[in-house]
Amino acid sequence: MWQSLHDAWWRLATQHRPHSFVDALACRALKTASVAYGAAVTLRNLAYDRGWARQVRLPCRVVSVGNVTVGGTGKTACVELIARKLGRLGRRVAVLTRGYGGARREYWLRASDGRLDVNGEVPVSLDGLADEPQLLARHLAGVPVLVGARRERTGRLACRAFGIDTVVLDDAFQHRRVQRDCDIVLVHARTPLGGWAGLPRGPMREPLTALGRAHVVIVTKADEALETLGALGERLRALSPEAVLVTAAHVPAGLVDGMTGERHEPSRLDGMRVGLVSSIGDPEGFEATVRRLHATVLWHRAFPDHHPYRASDWAAVCGRASAERPEAILTTEKDWVRLAPVAAACGPAPAPVWVLGIAMQLLSGEEALDARLAGLCAR
Repeated sequence: MWQSLHDAWWRLATQHRPHSFVDALACRALKTASVAYGAAVTLRNLAYDRGWARQVRLPCRVVSVGNVTVGGTGKTACVELIARKLGRLGRRVAVLTRGYGGARREYWLRASDGRLDVNGEVPVSLDGLADEPQLLARHLAGVPVLVGARRERTGRLACRAFGIDTVVLDDAFQHRRVQRDCDIVLVHARTPLGGWAGLPRGPMREPLTALGRAHVVIVTKADEALETLGALGERLRALSPEAVLVTAAHVPAGLVDGMTGERHEPSRLDGMRVGLVSSIGDPEGFEATVRRLHATVLWHRAFPDHHPYRASDWAAVCGRASAERPEAILTTEKDWVRLAPVAAACGPAPAPVWVLGIAMQLLSGEEALDARLAGLCAR
């Protein structure tokens, strides 16, 4: 039920003109709600711009990574890349995130020696922990990842408990309560030059004009829209003339057998017949990546972003695999955080379950980005 509603909304949100009378009625209702949403966003930004709303200054440098749309731009990979760059500059880094999709509570994660600690202890279970913080903590060994809705609180905790001198805010462009020294904003390469409509009629959290607040704009998945990249770049420079403009791609970074831990090169997928399962913001991007590795995609079971997998979901995937007999069932690292315990409880799958890792690769503008981060740290 939820999946079908989500898919129907996304179809409407990303089409400028309704394709049927029913779509037109739904779009009219959504557009009415968008007017109220847009007014609220405008008033909130005005309050911060005029100083009517109080901002909090943390006792450390603050770098924010966010976007102007709902999901799908690859923030997690970007947060990891920025945290690594800051670490190489000698900064003591922590990541602050709201932990969307997990329990509404504060906690912190840190990985060392292949072990993931939760609040300094080995957890009995990882139930209730959001997927993206777990993934970031495992990839950024030794870097604390603090989860909580109030990032001014988790930021002060990071400084006090871990001696942090720089925090990276995950998905924080619209959460302006915490002052930041550098706002990095991601724009998907397939974003229309004028932007989509605002929520809930479209996927825009803010209009593209909000990019005037950005210090760095990264066009993500640029390799998927080379034919429109030049025009998008010109549009972004006009909206944010002082910002550093960077282009990036999301590239395969590893292939692991989820059940055995055996590692393969992503090139192993060349010529293989695979089925896909995902619940991410940009399932089309995941499928496109697999196809660029020259695999044959038999089917793709795409659930809504951050979907809480159940045994029935995995049973349906395995049923299709039994019928169509792919050489592997392929999923993403973020999905496997939530799928692994379900798959383990359900027993052997009818095909190997492989997990494809993805990393952000900068295509242009990296030197300017590095200079901006180095300048931030030198102050």
